[in-house]
Amino acid sequence: MFFKGIVQPNILNIDETLRLRIYDGNFMIALPWYQDEVVYYNSEGITDKLKIPNEEYVEDMFDYLKEKGEVYFIEIKKDGVFTPIGDVTLKEENPPIVIGVPEYRGKGIGKKVMSAIINRAREIGIKRFYNAIIYDYNIASQKMCESLGFKCVEVKGNERVYELIIV
Repeated sequence: MFFKGIVQPNILNIDETLRLRIYDGNFMIALPWYQDEVVYYNSEGITDKLKIPNEEYVEDMFDYLKEKGEVYFIEIKKDGVFTPIGDVTLKEENPPIVIGVPEYRGKGIGKKVMSAIINRAREIGIKRFYNAIIYDYNIASQKMCESLGFKCVEVKGNERVYELIIV
């Protein structure tokens, strides 16, 4: 665990139709998200279809994230049932978020989720997020982060580096 003595909650309710559920080891739920070319391009900057992640890559990624922070599935309530549509990790350096199901992108879900992650960070004593990298073509993620108070502190090639001081 990334913070000794801190217990990750099983559920973080955001509103009546949106919640975060603790990652349970079932990385296969997320495999289609990370094989989506749009997700992979926006998160990794890679357009080569031969480098699209396989099962082992996604499993290793989740194992790594679990060591570094609190990993959650983003779930939306549809027809009375919560269904995973993405994931987010609460960690100080470059906290990742993915809305993996295309129909839910561009609807403000990412902003609600990151706001909940910021609140959780504040609750457990994290003072800042740093080295949050967003590609210059990923305007939606830039706007989301900036609307939550993240500041661009550096530009490296096609990457913008963001930081958030949590008060």
